[in-house]
Amino acid sequence: MIATSLFRPDASPAEPSMTEWPNLCRDDENLLWVDLQAPSATEVARVVEVLGIDPRALETSRRPDRRPAVRFYRDHALVTSMAVQVDTMEDQPRLSATALDLFVGRNFLVSLHPQPLPFAQELEERTATHPRLGRLDSTYLLYLVLDTMVGHYAQEFGQIEDDVERLEEQLLSEPGRDALDKAVRLKHHIHELRNVVAPHREAFGVLVAGDYPPADRNMEGYFRDLLAHLGGLIDRMDHVRDIVTGSYNLYISNVSQRSNQQLRVLTFLSAVLLPMTLITGLFGTNFTLSEYTAWEGFYIMLVGMALITVGLLAFFHLRRWL
Repeated sequence: MIATSLFRPDASPAEPSMTEWPNLCRDDENLLWVDLQAPSATEVARVVEVLGIDPRALETSRRPDRRPAVRFYRDHALVTSMAVQVDTMEDQPRLSATALDLFVGRNFLVSLHPQPLPFAQELEERTATHPRLGRLDSTYLLYLVLDTMVGHYAQEFGQIEDDVERLEEQLLSEPGRDALDKAVRLKHHIHELRNVVAPHREAFGVLVAGDYPPADRNMEGYFRDLLAHLGGLIDRMDHVRDIVTGSYNLYISNVSQRSNQQLRVLTFLSAVLLPMTLITGLFGTNFTLSEYTAWEGFYIMLVGMALITVGLLAFFHLRRWL
């Protein structure tokens, strides 16, 4: 599917035909945005031919194992990034990444992606209502796309932060296997999301370098803000990952403390009952002795057992074991 938007100063976005694209791109008053969502090979070939995109850039965009990067060609640049979407319908969050290739040339930007962008609606609103978009070049449109994508990263990660906050409370108030499993899932999910987002920091760093050909020097500040926004998001991910790890350690410590408390009670009961068991076992032998004909011995045994119990309690209290 091909969607086209033409931005001009003081004019609403229009949808020109493909035959008009070359002439429109020669005029610096125009800014053409061509969005290719799951296009056919024929549609891609036509767009590449009309806009004069280097075939090597197209081949690069077809690689299945590509990573976020910025590549330069004669008249344009290729910016490869990854859009993410988190599916929280099940207990196990699932992260899906969609490759987004942006061809940036003189007065045009071509976005190529095999699946719908999760931030497409927000991007459409920003471009449709932006008052100065027609007065700026394709580099600013590139910034809008990347900034919206990073904002979507932050939005998705904000939900994870809320889950981590609830997890901390659950681990302290309701420790159990469910909370432990949730902590492991969240840690894995944060690690997976960071692996997708973090490589963009190096790629976007090229955009603020002086050797980025299509960039207007006035755009350097925008890209630096974008890079700072991305760096702050990655720092938040590292911080929340440390919180999950700390919560997990806190859970283990809490469980150990509970286990130690239970073992202490069991040890105390064993220590109290052991002398009684020994005494009753001794007097329960089946030999007839002269000492057993006196009734006073039974009560002496009971008093002795009581004194031993009181003595053990006093000793445990003195040693602060109780």
